[in-house]
Amino acid sequence: MLPGLALGLVATATLADPVGGVVEGINTLTSLTYVTNLDIEPTGLTDVVIVSGTINNNDEHGWDLMVTSTNLGKLQKGTGGAGREIAYNNITFVGTGGTLGDGLNNPSTTRNIATGAGAGSVVGTTHFFTHTQFLGSGTATSATTNYTFELRITLPANTSLLSGSYTDDIELTLSNDS
Repeated sequence: MLPGLALGLVATATLADPVGGVVEGINTLTSLTYVTNLDIEPTGLTDVVIVSGTINNNDEHGWDLMVTSTNLGKLQKGTGGAGREIAYNNITFVGTGGTLGDGLNNPSTTRNIATGAGAGSVVGTTHFFTHTQFLGSGTATSATTNYTFELRITLPANTSLLSGSYTDDIELTLSNDS
């Protein structure tokens, strides 16, 4: 080697490999409260809460809340019939707090549970969803978190009802919209 001349060798190595993980799906319906003590008046009731709850969902297409009425949209005494049932037909979904995922449509609307019109047309069932039409899908850019809601009904005036307890069984099913 010549004096004053240094030979420098630099060794470099580059390695690349992906890193990451999985965000688990969230689809929960919690804090359900069913109202069992409605004060049914002969003059009817307007916009009364029958169920409330909380939705958490992180599906990229949003969510769908299916509501099923055993009595097909009626409060009934026993098996129903003349003087023993009062139809409410429509259920209103009202968002009351929390965060609806960005990019999703507000599901607050009124739907006919008696016929299922506009949401599958299945008698006794309706859907509240975060897309623009039934059987569509939304485009979420963030998750729905602690989104609280109420389901409300209106009962028409009915002076022919017999005294006693009037009930309906309501079932809620939360599904991803994808």
